[in-house]
Amino acid sequence: MPAINQTSGPVAVTGCSGFTGGHMVRELAIQGYQVRACIRDANSWRGKDAVQYLMNLPNVEIVAGCDLFIEGSYDQAFDGCAGVFHVAAVLGNSADGKSQPLGSGDVSQDIYNGGIRGTQNIVDAINRTTSVRRLVYTSSMAAVAGAKREALPAGYEWTEKDWSSDGVEAEQWLKPRNAYARSKVDTEQLINRAGAASDGQWDAVTMCPAMICGPVLFKAQVGQWIEQIGRMANNQGPNWPSPYDMYYNIIDVRDLVKAHRLAAEAEIDHATTDGGARYVMHGSGGRSALLFSEEVRGIIRDYFPAFALGLPQAVPSSGDEPSSGKPPKPTVVNDCKKAKSVLGATIRPVDDTIRAVVETSIELGVIEPTLAS
Repeated sequence: MPAINQTSGPVAVTGCSGFTGGHMVRELAIQGYQVRACIRDANSWRGKDAVQYLMNLPNVEIVAGCDLFIEGSYDQAFDGCAGVFHVAAVLGNSADGKSQPLGSGDVSQDIYNGGIRGTQNIVDAINRTTSVRRLVYTSSMAAVAGAKREALPAGYEWTEKDWSSDGVEAEQWLKPRNAYARSKVDTEQLINRAGAASDGQWDAVTMCPAMICGPVLFKAQVGQWIEQIGRMANNQGPNWPSPYDMYYNIIDVRDLVKAHRLAAEAEIDHATTDGGARYVMHGSGGRSALLFSEEVRGIIRDYFPAFALGLPQAVPSSGDEPSSGKPPKPTVVNDCKKAKSVLGATIRPVDDTIRAVVETSIELGVIEPTLAS
């Protein structure tokens, strides 16, 4: 099997100015790999912030100019590499016509194209090398958990056999609101086909994380779910993707990137494992889903009892139905049993994850909590 290790040659990581990408570089560098950190614009404020942190890690080389929307822009970074960790993605909060200057400016279109066109460029660059043996792709639970949840029995557990496109009418699936999930589903299938077509040169593995949280390494990483936890500790309400209360399904970024590395190093044919060459990374440290206003807030309160804490808005009633102010409690179960049993992945308590978000946000000056009166 085309497994890799520290002696196989350098490895490349895409999306290194992002949260998971930065942590992926750190994990690999600390474990003794020679790492090429791919960044689109090293002169932007995000790029400068990332470079300043990453260059202090051992055995890290910055490769700038790597753009998902530019064919061939990863060729230099991948040349001579044994493995590629494709973490880069276009997200809803970055597809704004500014963060992706070569995008169309249409959020749903750029999200989808960033997945499909961008990953096709990654695959093409891999195929132009003779050295890459394994691609580990960061997909999402958005490619696993989908609309069929409404028809599932209580206690059903999402597994690698589930696809978010299951049971969805084609017309509904193509709607803009499904752009991210559709991108992840189609991209997973693209890299699986490409790996199979490489005649044994390389294979592909995909990791499907839930809400990725954990310590902030540099300010440019702040966004999405970690920002909302920081805002609550800062006596503010959430500002993305919704001001309303919701359930959090958390995976610690440190556990996630370790699982990526273990998948790259595994001497197995991932495609023959139950559910294929993909791994669910989910479960909130064994607690599955946590209500933001109560359980997440309670963990913050336990660790930081002196802080004034924010609250999300109550969920409004729909139609004539009264509302308790809370979203309906999920009846499906989330876990990552396969990753733990096959890869040896480890999952830390979610309390440690949330505490790390708040502590590092304070250390970096991202938030300045106020004391409760």
